[in-house]
Amino acid sequence: MISDRPSYDTYGFRFLDTLNGHFCQLFAVGYEKVTDESYYWDGLKRIDGPLYLFQYTISGFGQVEINDHKYRVGSGSAFMVEIPSDHRYYLPEESDSWEFYYVLFRPNNVSQQWEDLVGKIGHVPKIPEDSAAILFLKNIFHTASKNQITDGFRASAIVYQFVMELYRFSNSYKKEKDTWPKNIQDAVLNMEKNYDCLQSLEEIASAVGLSKYHFTRIFRKTTGYTPIEYLSKIRMEKAVNLLRHTDLSIDEIAKKIGYSSGSYFIKVFRQWIGFPPGEFRLGRDLASVSHLKFD
Repeated sequence: MISDRPSYDTYGFRFLDTLNGHFCQLFAVGYEKVTDESYYWDGLKRIDGPLYLFQYTISGFGQVEINDHKYRVGSGSAFMVEIPSDHRYYLPEESDSWEFYYVLFRPNNVSQQWEDLVGKIGHVPKIPEDSAAILFLKNIFHTASKNQITDGFRASAIVYQFVMELYRFSNSYKKEKDTWPKNIQDAVLNMEKNYDCLQSLEEIASAVGLSKYHFTRIFRKTTGYTPIEYLSKIRMEKAVNLLRHTDLSIDEIAKKIGYSSGSYFIKVFRQWIGFPPGEFRLGRDLASVSHLKFD
């Protein structure tokens, strides 16, 4: 479990093969649990920029000040800032601890997307921990801890994919379920209740009286996902919970969430999370030594 991790774990990257302007550049990824009130960063005094910082709270809370606005950043919330810029973040007196993951990357080739995202979801967005974006953030950390980010090309792809996962989340950020069309709400409720036995797009669409083509079009416009992607998302959320909190085998979990075979479940899990379910389960208690990698 996360409480078994060391209180500080960071991985930095400087790859000479992708230093030119054509690539995204991953700078660092890390995990930290802060309990000391001396923890304080001033965005105008840092000399490691230009950088973008995305930091996501797992437990406890911290404080961030951005352009004279003060925000409490608690569990399930992130903050997004540019370095250097007018911001500060720290552990306030009233907080016992602040536990979070973070990723830093250069603005190269993603500055417009970053500005667009901040415009859509704000500097301090609320994001579910089981969302694809946060699962991918944890995946970046897990991959770094296993020394599997070995060149600048993979690092560039990781930055781009993370930004795209944030985009996918932003598509439905302001679309609360109670504002969705009734037939889409009904379809989602059906998927959430019967994710383990639904087998086809036709089955999902017919349950709400729509053709699969019309249903797919309005479902994607409303939620940001295709119906099958949304069903897979639900199943992956259930799988993550089972991997974390049970000792069920991979085949048992596959059947429990609606897949006929463990091998297909592994394939889908890898597509969504980035590595196999077995590695995800082992990663729950992964502890590693901080290091910087230069290639």
